[in-house]
Amino acid sequence: MSDMSSKRKILIVDDDPVIILELSTVLKSLGDIYVANSGASAIATARDIVPDIILLDIGLPDIDGFDVLTELSNNEQLKHINVIIVTAHGEFDNHFKSLSNGAVDFISKPVNKHLLEKKIGSILNNRSNITHSVESKTQSQLEQLKNQFVHLLSMLTEAVIITDVEGNIELANDYSQSLFAYKELTNKNIRDFIPAEQLAHHEESSIVKEQSDFTPIFKQMDLRKQNGQIIEVEVGVSLHKSEQGYHFLYVIRDQVEKRLTQARLLKAALYDSLTGLYSREALEVDLEKTYGKKSNKARYLGCLLDVDRFNELNAVYGHTHCNQLLIDVASELKQLMQHLPVRIYRVGGDVFIIKSIQPIEKVHYAKITDAIQDAFSVLLDSVSQQVKHKLSISAVMSLFESDIVKNGAMLPMLEDALKNYKQTGKSGELIFVENTNYGRTVKVAALAQSMLSGLDYSTLSVVYQPKINASNQVDSAEALLRWDNIHSEPLNLLDFIGVAESTGVIIDVGYFVLEQVCEMLKLIRQRVPDFHKKISVNLSIRQLADTKLVDTFEAICKKHNVPTHQIIFEVTESVMAENINLLTSVIHALKTAGFGVAIDDFGTGQSNLSYISQLPIDELKIDKSFIDKINTEKGEYPIVDTVISMAKALKLKVVAEGVETEIQTQYLRSKSCDLIQGFYFYKPLTLIDWLELISPADY
Repeated sequence: MSDMSSKRKILIVDDDPVIILELSTVLKSLGDIYVANSGASAIATARDIVPDIILLDIGLPDIDGFDVLTELSNNEQLKHINVIIVTAHGEFDNHFKSLSNGAVDFISKPVNKHLLEKKIGSILNNRSNITHSVESKTQSQLEQLKNQFVHLLSMLTEAVIITDVEGNIELANDYSQSLFAYKELTNKNIRDFIPAEQLAHHEESSIVKEQSDFTPIFKQMDLRKQNGQIIEVEVGVSLHKSEQGYHFLYVIRDQVEKRLTQARLLKAALYDSLTGLYSREALEVDLEKTYGKKSNKARYLGCLLDVDRFNELNAVYGHTHCNQLLIDVASELKQLMQHLPVRIYRVGGDVFIIKSIQPIEKVHYAKITDAIQDAFSVLLDSVSQQVKHKLSISAVMSLFESDIVKNGAMLPMLEDALKNYKQTGKSGELIFVENTNYGRTVKVAALAQSMLSGLDYSTLSVVYQPKINASNQVDSAEALLRWDNIHSEPLNLLDFIGVAESTGVIIDVGYFVLEQVCEMLKLIRQRVPDFHKKISVNLSIRQLADTKLVDTFEAICKKHNVPTHQIIFEVTESVMAENINLLTSVIHALKTAGFGVAIDDFGTGQSNLSYISQLPIDELKIDKSFIDKINTEKGEYPIVDTVISMAKALKLKVVAEGVETEIQTQYLRSKSCDLIQGFYFYKPLTLIDWLELISPADY
């Protein structure tokens, strides 16, 4: 071995003694081999010897290889060390994460020994300048490193002992003394507590000195403490060379402590650190345990709870308050559910799952669902009092066959059911979903992937529902999206819009609708130049966040030579109530560009009337749910009357949507409602039917 190679230091970090043996054998000709079998000992050894290169496994018993990389990169003396990941976990994510965290290469096990030797040799040859820098460190710097090393050793929960080749202890950390019940070890010999038959490597010290060749040792053994107690340990021995000669490094791990550490790690994985509830990982483990359990008469109960507008609560009250809110919710859930055969999990920031431990017999369905419903009511009131503000939680509950549960479909199906519930504009309730459809959940996921790959515009079209004035004439119309779901049954338009919202594709869908409307208006204006009827187009919350929204709308209108004042954008009141700051800026921008603005589904949200009076709005649309209650012309319908009166006072046009009967029509006209939209006059019309309606002479 050349002098240059003998000065090179290669640190092998792996908890598998077979791998360490293989790598040491391959690389021993390239430099001095050092080994560590845990993340902590790897960091400690690296600080002590400053190796030229580190071969690092990801899966270590205490901290993983990524944490070791982070520690190295944050240390000024160690961040320049070349690190190669050598692991059996060859997935792309691990490869990418390794390189992102500072590794220079990634090698999957089993290792090609010849390729590895070439790679290491090449890297070491390029590190001569770094090696020179390390060797030129001043004595004070080296002493500082030694002190840091000793300090780190004192913090480790494994015994680290350094001896000379005769076994005389030169250095031992505090844990070593505690493990073997000695007050001081530096005046002892390793033979005092490790049997002589386990120390053959010391007897061969002369051979070691001559050959500079030593195979690291890993053994399980029982050792005796000074007080006579027998302890089960794992001992790792490696040979190191310094200016003072050769030394043996012993790393001794108490197996009992190791098992306790593993238990602590398992607990950390299976329990949520904030609330003490079971974690998402625990839910996945429990779902796997359902394998093989099948009953035609019993099902698993699943319930998903979600704190409504949690992000807004974070913004208003801060993270500390909201963390306490989650703790209170968890505490109340545990208290309320303690006598029920269920487990409670926190699976996301503000999302909780309640799942029955075992399948529930059909005769007990009603009993347990009623108990959870009662607990839900108590939960809302109790936590609201604790956090001193009104709390809203939405929840969905259903029963699942064991096949659904073991396939991991329960959670996505509950999430899908909650999303569908919230798309109706409702919140703050616990609803029972009679039939959850796994096939439908899969279809939704497939639709999302399809949208992200590229929207199929051939499945989309626009229809027009006329708005009728007091003279029974068509005053204007609302453009409505239609989706041909022939290949996506049982999904419907609401599913399509929901997926488009969640993926962000709704922005492009909105542009498509406006393009279709402008093409229609351009076609009409070519034959009827003074055509002035306005068309309403719906806007979603995701579109409002698009910074290019208004500019793109203007560009589309300009492209088709359509006046912007002929387009009215409708925003639901619930969107307005929840996003007033964002909506205010967008409405002003739309009005500045000449567009009209309407508030849709008015009466269903919680909008502040002062905002409505200050915003440049053109129309209010009364929600269909209030129109449905009109069943006699002589009845009293205060919400409808109030909305119409308020709109008149604010000089806004008022539109009633969802009108289906003559009684509703007559009542609304008696209250001076400006426009009526609904099946009583017209269902949504295709483009051809709409053109025929508004200009029969030309079409």
